[in-house]
Amino acid sequence: MPETLPAPVPVPHDPEVVRAAAEAAVWAHPALLGYRELRTELRTGVAALGLLDHDDGPPVPGDGTRSADPLLLRSSAWLDLRAEPAVVGHADLPAGLYSGAQVIDLLGRTVAHVGAARTGTRAGDWAVVGPGWDGPVPPGVRGVLRSTSSLVRVLTRTAVPRPGDLPAARAVQRAYRVRPLHALGGVTPPRPAPSVAWLPWDEERAWGAGFVDYLALLLRLARPTDPADRERVERWVRLGVLPGGPEGWGAHGPDARTRVLVARGAALGAAQLEDALRREGLGAAAPAGGAGGAGAGSASLRRAVAAEHELHAPEPDEVRTLRWRAVDGEPLAGHRRYRMTLPAPVPARLHWSLAAHAEPSGELVANRARRYALGPGTPDLPRAPDGALVVALQHETPVDAAGRAGWLPVPPGPFSLVLRLYAPEPGPGWSPVLRAVG
Repeated sequence: MPETLPAPVPVPHDPEVVRAAAEAAVWAHPALLGYRELRTELRTGVAALGLLDHDDGPPVPGDGTRSADPLLLRSSAWLDLRAEPAVVGHADLPAGLYSGAQVIDLLGRTVAHVGAARTGTRAGDWAVVGPGWDGPVPPGVRGVLRSTSSLVRVLTRTAVPRPGDLPAARAVQRAYRVRPLHALGGVTPPRPAPSVAWLPWDEERAWGAGFVDYLALLLRLARPTDPADRERVERWVRLGVLPGGPEGWGAHGPDARTRVLVARGAALGAAQLEDALRREGLGAAAPAGGAGGAGAGSASLRRAVAAEHELHAPEPDEVRTLRWRAVDGEPLAGHRRYRMTLPAPVPARLHWSLAAHAEPSGELVANRARRYALGPGTPDLPRAPDGALVVALQHETPVDAAGRAGWLPVPPGPFSLVLRLYAPEPGPGWSPVLRAVG
């Protein structure tokens, strides 16, 4: 049954508490989505702390993924750094292929990227250390990645430009490794860390007033280091939205009266996020997660929107993502025909992909051609006289040969387009052109 709380007697600072709770709910949204995934995967046995779980293949229709790249293999691991650091490494990577690993803290912030785009293709290991750790690392470790949380997630991504490249991509994917520091030798294995007192995941609690319970737990495991974030958290504590201080977050929840105000703030934050999601992608090519309109000024809101599309997405200088949901003010729909022109050269050093996803689910939709994305490995993509790539976007098969060669089948109903540039080239001025042709 929903939590029933008495209506509070109004006092002058009530609106400030509600606004602060809304701000906290939006700020915490990516972290809560990550916690939900962590708890679900650990509870169901999909993942175990310290083990890298590999996807068998790229995303396909019906597998439940949302806004995922159909030309990519992923692996995921959750690492506990409380007893000792972990080590993330890879073998030599093939030249010209996108492959990389991302380390993310419990608040959803990227700790580091390693791999072809950032650190090169040479084999290596990196020590991932938690807050307060200051010990030695074995010789040969290429670097130390410092996390502000004692648990982190590692995501690896490996491009599959063509279907025939899947076996080679799997070999690259499985060459990524995560290990405890003592596995490299020269370090005494430590005592295991005590079990974490996890909160069971409850959707109603997490997206209502109870979001502060989860946020308090996460803040005990992940201290924000950004001065602006710390000021926000301290203000939420002063207003009673969050309990205690840096040494006591989460010891006691807000009192019953404040909890009613927090519930109102959670509802306000949810409405702000819903509005930003509705606005996102309705203009010209815009970075995925750019809220546009009133939400454009809020970095927290942009992060929340981006997390709704792709949880723990890479940083923009690792993978630049553009999204469209409309053209000329009209939502994209499968009963119409569109053309997209990608000026040459596409500014991506290692890989790019263009995919269509059903709206609002973000899922891939099956089509007769079994083609779910275009990329540099797509054969015979048609080009304009100036070298630009020309893509046909429609549900039905194009009647002409050039259209079929450059055809990206789209869902029959509303859809969005997602273009990803892996290891993007710096510099402004490059922008695809999308237009309706029928």
